[in-house]
Amino acid sequence: MSKSPKASLSVLLGLGAICLPLLAGCSSTPAAKPPHTGPPVQSQLAELKGADLVASDVFGTSAALSGTTAVVGTAGTSYEGRAYVFTETASGWVQTAELKGSDTVAQDAFGSSVAISGTTIVVGAYDHAKEAGRAYVFEKEASGWKQVAELKGSDTVASDDFGWSVAVSGTTVVVGAVAHAKYAGRTYVFTKTASGWVQTAELKGSDTVSKDGFGTSVGISGGTAVVGAEAHDNGTGAVYVFSHTASGWEQVAELKGYLASDNFGSSVAISGANVVVGAPGALGVGTRVGRAYVFTDTSGGWTQVAELKGSDTAAGDFFGISASISGTTVVVGAYDHAKEAGRAYVFEKKASGWKETAELKGSDIVADNLFGISASISGTFALVGAEGRAGFAGRAYVFKV
Repeated sequence: MSKSPKASLSVLLGLGAICLPLLAGCSSTPAAKPPHTGPPVQSQLAELKGADLVASDVFGTSAALSGTTAVVGTAGTSYEGRAYVFTETASGWVQTAELKGSDTVAQDAFGSSVAISGTTIVVGAYDHAKEAGRAYVFEKEASGWKQVAELKGSDTVASDDFGWSVAVSGTTVVVGAVAHAKYAGRTYVFTKTASGWVQTAELKGSDTVSKDGFGTSVGISGGTAVVGAEAHDNGTGAVYVFSHTASGWEQVAELKGYLASDNFGSSVAISGANVVVGAPGALGVGTRVGRAYVFTDTSGGWTQVAELKGSDTAAGDFFGISASISGTTVVVGAYDHAKEAGRAYVFEKKASGWKETAELKGSDIVADNLFGISASISGTFALVGAEGRAGFAGRAYVFKV
């Protein structure tokens, strides 16, 4: 089955979904939206577009940011896929590279997931080799960005969707294979060594079973990895936290969702001792008011410290479909807001708790643009993808937050 690059796992498992997010105008009828009462809409710094984009490329289906370097994936359903690198210069944000896997072909979905840490970029291609999937590692050299590794799980086979999600921190890469073992899912850890990138662990949640989708989303910060399983427990969802110890990677916590069909774990991100988890609700249900939850590693274990909601989000907005964290600042996407125009919301940790400080919207975003399908934050910059913009050619927007 050839899948939409950003389709929620619930679509694949038949959890009541009725449409794919890449199809404009196919969402269920949303509830009336309340007027905007939160912080003013933030102005953007740049609008990014790949140099050779055409309609249906879905540029912005994935996005990642590290310092002043952005990487944006494009993986149209019939397209081989690319990832574009942009860097902030004195004259603005400029495209500096276009990445392609060394052996990718049409319909591989290269670019369906992207991650960056410093001078290392990882790009997922979950449809490669009859959906066995691959992930490609690129490093910045004096001559530009070069592919240095092609990753595959030690036991992945056709239809495993290895590369559905990717994350990188320093010399460690984490890759989700959401469909492995009848959609129970697995996640693989790779480490850069003197001889190259080597698989050092295969992760599985302590209570994951078939159709859980362990690996829907992944994140890593230092020696801590987080893995989402949005379909766990009838779509309630769960997130698993692993720590790197002297004896290897060990599960140290399971973070739980609350309601069936919330899809807790559709998105995850980690920065230091803070984790953010998106729970947008199942695609096609349209009655859930999405949330994002913040957890902190305390002396008593991983504890929920905040429940986030956009100031003007309502049922069917899919707030939480994307989420990212940098230090004590979080950005959360809601791609179905305002007839699928979409929004992204910024939250910061204050003395009184986590507060919304900005609402983001691209300067030319209109209905069906799906702004917020992807979101990333690094320092004071936020990057938000809008894969539906310009006939699904797609765009990505940079903001100062």
